[in-house]
Amino acid sequence: MTLSLDKTSLLARIDGAATLSEVESFLAVEGFTLDVEGAAGSTERVADWLASGARGARDAWLDPADHLVAGLDARLLDGRELVIRPAPRRSVGPDLIAMIVGMGGRFATVERAWLRVHPKGVTRPNVGALGADRNPAVTEEETSLLELIRTTLQGA
Repeated sequence: MTLSLDKTSLLARIDGAATLSEVESFLAVEGFTLDVEGAAGSTERVADWLASGARGARDAWLDPADHLVAGLDARLLDGRELVIRPAPRRSVGPDLIAMIVGMGGRFATVERAWLRVHPKGVTRPNVGALGADRNPAVTEEETSLLELIRTTLQGA
């Protein structure tokens, strides 16, 4: 199982099969945390946690410059490997990570992820709550696009 920590960049490379509890234990020894509610006692695998939308993670709108997932290795539905190298979110092109995190395995399965970690006991930025609709209904056009991507990846 891969668990490594880059203290300078505040990133941990984590195997998708690792549980959140294993990750928190590993990070705690080094004085870091994922800052995920309930992670310390969770037996949920990191790959499943990301696929389900990263429940318990800090609200991304509290610090829009930060990001939970900096990079990942995933297996697409057709068997090809997708590698998204860790980089600041604002310095890369299209957000392919958004096609994986929270999508329930619809397009790919996470094999490894570079997750942002935080020093324990350090206050994190907070720009305030988002006032807009956080979960607007998916339009017919968006549904069609998602289905097209899925069928293309399956080779149908």
